[in-house]
Formats: sequence, C-alpha cells, structure tokens
Amino acid sequence: MGKGSTITFVSIIASIIIFSAFLSIFPHGIKIARMDEIKYEGNELNFYGGMEGNGTGRIYAYNSSLTIEGESINGSMMMEGNFHFVSPSSLFMKGAIVSNAIQFHAFECILYYKNGEKMYKNVDGVLEGNISLNISGEFIMKEGCENKSFLSSIIPNDFSRVFPLKFNKLFFIEGGKIWVNGEERNFSDYVFFRGEGKFISPSTFKGGGYLLAIDGEFYEKGDRIFIFPIKVIILWIAAISIFIISLFFKKNIMVEKDKIFMGFSIVVPILFFAISFYLWNGELERIFGLNLFALREINIGNALFISLAIVPYLVAVGIIGFPTKVAISSVFEIFGMVNLGKGIGRCCGFLLTTIWGISMINSILNMALSPLLRLL
Repeated sequence: MGKGSTITFVSIIASIIIFSAFLSIFPHGIKIARMDEIKYEGNELNFYGGMEGNGTGRIYAYNSSLTIEGESINGSMMMEGNFHFVSPSSLFMKGAIVSNAIQFHAFECILYYKNGEKMYKNVDGVLEGNISLNISGEFIMKEGCENKSFLSSIIPNDFSRVFPLKFNKLFFIEGGKIWVNGEERNFSDYVFFRGEGKFISPSTFKGGGYLLAIDGEFYEKGDRIFIFPIKVIILWIAAISIFIISLFFKKNIMVEKDKIFMGFSIVVPILFFAISFYLWNGELERIFGLNLFALREINIGNALFISLAIVPYLVAVGIIGFPTKVAISSVFEIFGMVNLGKGIGRCCGFLLTTIWGISMINSILNMALSPLLRLL
C-alpha cells in the first residue's frame, strides 16, 4: 500500500470515528445563534406554548370537568380568587389565557357552578375542557405541548402556509412597543419570534428569543449593501485578492508530495460537510423548532421546511464556503499543494458556512426566501 492509499485509508477510518464521537459528545449540536433580549409593552401580544404563574382573577370553564378534593364536577363553571396555575399548552391573546387543561393551587377561591357555590382554601385541582383565564399577575411563558387547535387564532393562515415552524414558544405581535437588546425597534405591521420569558400584567413582557420577522422581512442584525451582508462582501474581496496574488507567486515546489493527499482532499471534506450540516440542522431546530432528521412523512408543510433548511444552507455554501475554500486553497497552491489546499479549504469552508452562516441566518433567508414573507 503506497503512502497515498495509506493516508486515504487512515482518513476514512478517522472520519468515521470522529463523526461518531462528535454525535455522542454533541447530540444536540453546538449552540451558535445568540438569543435576543426582548422587552415588549402593549396589549397586542399573542403567545402559544406552556404557561405557569400566580394571579388574582377568574377562571371560566365551559363544558368542562373539574376534579377537586376528590370530587368530580362537570358542566360550565367559574372560579374566582387567588391561584397558582400550570398549563402544558395555552394560548395568550388580548390579556386572556385560553387552554384545554390546567392544574392549579387555589390559595383562596369561590367556585360557582350549577349546584350553587363553594369556598376553597389551599386546595389543588385539575380542570379540563374549554377554559379561559382572566388573571392579573406574573406568568412564565415557556415551551409546552403543541396543540394544533390553537394555531389559527395566533398565526394568520397565509403565514402558516408559507412559513413552516414548530408552533411552540411562539410570539406574534401586531402593535405596541418592542425593545431588542436594549434598542427600540419600530414596526408598522407585525413582529414574530420564538422564545421564553415573563409576562407582567397588564402589558409588559421581558424575555429572550430568536427574533425572526418584522414587517414582511426576516430580521437582520448586521449592515448590508443591497441584499448582501457587508461581512460577505469583505470575504469575497479578500478571497479574490488572495487568488489573484497567488497567480503571480506560484513556486510549485511540493507538487510530487502533494499527490499523496488526493484521497485526503475528498474524504475529510465529507466529514466536515456532515458535521457542518448536522450543526446547521441543530441550529434550525433551536431557532425554528423543526428537525430535518425527525421528519417522518412528506407533505406540503414538510416540503416547505426542507426548503427552509436546505436552500439557505446551499446559499451559505455559495456565499461563505466557496470564497473561504478559494482563499485557503490559493495559499497552498502557491507551493504546488493543490490537493492538500483544496481539502483544507473545503473543510474550513464547510465549518465557516455553519458558524458564520447561522449568525447571519436571517440575512441569508432574506436573500433566499423573503418573497414568501411578502405574500402575506
């Protein structure tokens, strides 16, 4: 076995071991995208997810069942008093919480139902059915159980058709004031993000999340020229400059030694591509709540998500990975190490595609998919 074949064989074995170890150490990927600090004031906050909090007010239930102190009560009823409640799936709209199941601890409350009324102190209960909570207090808005029945109330139908997301930890705002990382952001139509935080009644939210869209465009943090982020333009200028310089300084002094790296230049970039796309998918799950590898059927929504995952990745490879590969391989080609340079350049290109591409995901989405948002 020659040196080239040996290096290729070792590269294959090492790649399999490294990728397997990477999956074991980072089963959920590596957190790359940074959450935004978000503060909101207004009465147009809509949220879908899990909720937990304390408050004073009323709980209305229609065609529901209540289990309290070992007793079961069915029908329509109202509870008034002080509560701590937990709801695995709830919809917050116009200051009211809508749910189909809650657990609660009543510090002091009165239950009104068809047989009269009853006073409770320090009692636990479970309520299931059609439930509405009008309570003043502090509520934690967090991840919950996805419930399709609420979706049409929080997200416009047109939006949900063209922009697939996991409907959980989901915020949709159509008025009021919002601050992102301490800076007020103006909007005329809507703000859309996924995250978690605390709502303080009657009209304040503080938390963190991935701000996705404002007024028909994906939200961008960095500056851009036309549709291209400035950082990408600088990368392309640097890559083209290095490529031109390399044309005038080629030495070709290591051409023979470089031949043994032909297999390496093919095998190892495949490893880095696998890691790159695995990390990319993990970030999309954190930001959008969807996992490409967890899809079990092909339908319109899943086809849209596949596009949401793959098209921006390919765009990122083109605008970030390719110039990175050109810049690095050009330096190696000066010394005649074409194969080694291409291999290392591709590896760095795939990694930068994910690390840098995710930090600019909204810019890339604006370039690739923003026409979908303008359909709303």
